Amino acid sequence: MQVFSIWKIKMLQFIKSTVAFIGVKFYSAANKVISSPSIQKSVAAFWLGFYAVSDAIASSKGAGGFSKATTEIQSYETPVSNLMKAIAAVIVLVGAFNVYFKMQNGDQDVKKTVMMTIGGCVAFIAMSEALPMFFK
Repeated sequence: MQVFSIWKIKMLQFIKSTVAFIGVKFYSAANKVISSPSIQKSVAAFWLGFYAVSDAIASSKGAGGFSKATTEIQSYETPVSNLMKAIAAVIVLVGAFNVYFKMQNGDQDVKKTVMMTIGGCVAFIAMSEALPMFFK
């Protein structure tokens, strides 16, 4: 029991002396680094930049920009919806001529062409009606 406590005391003394030695070395190295003029200038530049950036972020000018952009995009909703309906009308006209010419020539895939034309038209009409839901 006594051997263990002597060993424990010696180990604690060794640890304290090692920590003290490392502490002194670290303190002297840190003091050399801090007293260096280039490090002082770098730290000053960092804090100046940090202050400038934090001031710019704190002014929150970006929030106003986002709300303005949202308003602008919402103003395009009706014209884009009308444009999509006009494209659907063009699809119907082109598809009707395509179906007519295929019927006149006796092609076998008239049914396929009719279904593709109707599908394209319905898709564009559905997208033009669903467009306002993305902006709410």
